[in-house]
Amino acid sequence: MKQTVPLATDRVEAFLRRFFGSGNDAWPNMEAGHAWAKRTEPFVKIALGDNDAPIVLPRWVAADQNFMMYAIARDPGDVSKTADLIEAFAGPTYVHCNMERGGLRPTLLNHDDPVERAITDLVGERSTFRLTTGETEKHRKNLTEALGLMQQTYLRRPPRLWRVVKPVGRLIAEFNAALAAGSEAASLDLLEQLAAAGGLTATNLAHLKLKRLDRLGVSTRVLEFPSLQDVARQDPPAPVKAAILNAVYTVALEESLSARNLEAAKANLITHGRVVPELLGGNPQSYGPQAMTVLLLASVILKNADAARRFVATVEDLDQTPEISALVWNEANAFVVQTAGDPASSILARPEDTMDSVAPISDWPALFSALAEGDIEARQALEDEQWSLWPTPAEHDEALAQFLDELSDSAARELWRAVGSFIDAVGYDDPAPACAHAFIRNAVLFNRYSPGDLAALQALMDITLRAAPSAKQYAETLKDIGSDTERWVAPERASSVLDFVDRLFLAACPDPEARTRLCSRLLGPLSAHSRRLNEADLAFARRLSEDLGIGFSWDVPGGEDDEDTPAVFPAATLLLYSLDEAVLTRCQEELKRLAPAVKVLTAYDHVGTPQLRQKARAADVIVLATRCAKHAATGFIDQNKTTKHVGYANGSGSASLLRAAVDRLRLAAAES
Repeated sequence: MKQTVPLATDRVEAFLRRFFGSGNDAWPNMEAGHAWAKRTEPFVKIALGDNDAPIVLPRWVAADQNFMMYAIARDPGDVSKTADLIEAFAGPTYVHCNMERGGLRPTLLNHDDPVERAITDLVGERSTFRLTTGETEKHRKNLTEALGLMQQTYLRRPPRLWRVVKPVGRLIAEFNAALAAGSEAASLDLLEQLAAAGGLTATNLAHLKLKRLDRLGVSTRVLEFPSLQDVARQDPPAPVKAAILNAVYTVALEESLSARNLEAAKANLITHGRVVPELLGGNPQSYGPQAMTVLLLASVILKNADAARRFVATVEDLDQTPEISALVWNEANAFVVQTAGDPASSILARPEDTMDSVAPISDWPALFSALAEGDIEARQALEDEQWSLWPTPAEHDEALAQFLDELSDSAARELWRAVGSFIDAVGYDDPAPACAHAFIRNAVLFNRYSPGDLAALQALMDITLRAAPSAKQYAETLKDIGSDTERWVAPERASSVLDFVDRLFLAACPDPEARTRLCSRLLGPLSAHSRRLNEADLAFARRLSEDLGIGFSWDVPGGEDDEDTPAVFPAATLLLYSLDEAVLTRCQEELKRLAPAVKVLTAYDHVGTPQLRQKARAADVIVLATRCAKHAATGFIDQNKTTKHVGYANGSGSASLLRAAVDRLRLAAAES
């Protein structure tokens, strides 16, 4: 438990004098007789009060008629809570910025601006939300009143002197689950919580950041990562090494090898692969073809015959030969043959003293059993993604489910560490429905309804439904998911809720009554607060209600919200990427209604192809869903794009992808 420590009053007073000084005409120098003093004083009193309510302050720049409100979390641990409050009270109805990527994000403030510098001096970076609205006085009044109501409501809540701080292990488990389930915004939020909570070394935090960047496919950002050389020197876990090697392949090798230019590939690897020599050690068994291609070519360039033998043997063991560039494979094999008689290269192909020790955990049942006992080796197996070498969990589905259901509470909490790895291992092709349903029961039992956990819950439901359950199994799964909806269904989580509903609509339905019951419980609260939904969520909710034959009203009342009429999107080309073809089709259909002038391209490739290159280069806007996505495709898109307008869905469903697409189209239109 962590106590919220109030900011010192003298610090806040000094901050307020700076905030209302140069660059802010909302209440110049806090003069008592100023025309706007009366409307600003309530916010100032709360800022000076002995409370933990977010600080909310207005800013008006008379020179360019620019108005904005700042909402400031007093403590780094309160950033997520502050974002939830803003979305609940102001949301997309009154806030016209920072609403991309499926959720509100803190603003990167300008240190050269005297007002924003005052904020960072008070609370630091990534604790502040800069909120803008429409240009009329009515828009400004609505936003100001909504944020004032937010503060007053917060202050009237029952007092809580302590805030529960999640253990670091729980936050890491949620991060891995969010990453596996494709929840981009939730994984970023959890990284920020981990940084604020402490308990992780800078190196371990860097490992998590690199894993996330690899999942998003942003190879250039991986290679530009601060202190990357230091990270590589410290023998990071296998997934982090693979993330760096994948990025090197995408940036340095992919284009040259596609053009069958081996010498250019070597030159590019020398230029962009300065960290690669640090990554030759360790067990490469969990690496994909891209990482192995880099290691094979690097061992030739470095004239490291022992490494070349080891990597050639690994590729053969993993049956990766067809996926390795023939140019690199032939070069590596020729080098191995050439150095076969070298006395300095007498070590066998895969000597034990150059490999990581083999873990005793070798399959999913052993992993679950060891995790339940709190075994450190099991946690390390998860961190190193040793499970990528094992048979699919589907081979042990019933046994794993039974094991999960029979655990004590403490052991069941420990097993949630594995849910992200389970989702990744199952993917879209090898459903393990019984185990997925057992994880759903685990989530419901322990109230796992954070944004990251909800994305994992939706992925688990998808796994169970893809296995064509019987009517009984189907009804039981839906009953468990719907048992506690009042705890997590809300307008600010609309896209997550709609992802559940859309998956239920797309999947085979052996029990229509069970589906209608759950969908009604999910859609009902959204219908009751439909005026708080953004454009994409509202349109999709109405579509789902019609498709399911559930008669909810989705009309936004006229009058004060007339300014929120649907945007008209100009002509543009949009590329949607997901491994779920049904989601792509669904989102493409809805975008034809919302943005008829936009040409929508779709892609679900696992690797880079000429067609994918053409689509990436043609797109004005790109939006990706990253659940189970492969770096070979996402990194390829990133390297071949010609636009800066790239967004990520905050989940794997149609609603998340649609919302991200609309947000990015709106942003691109505003900047054009």
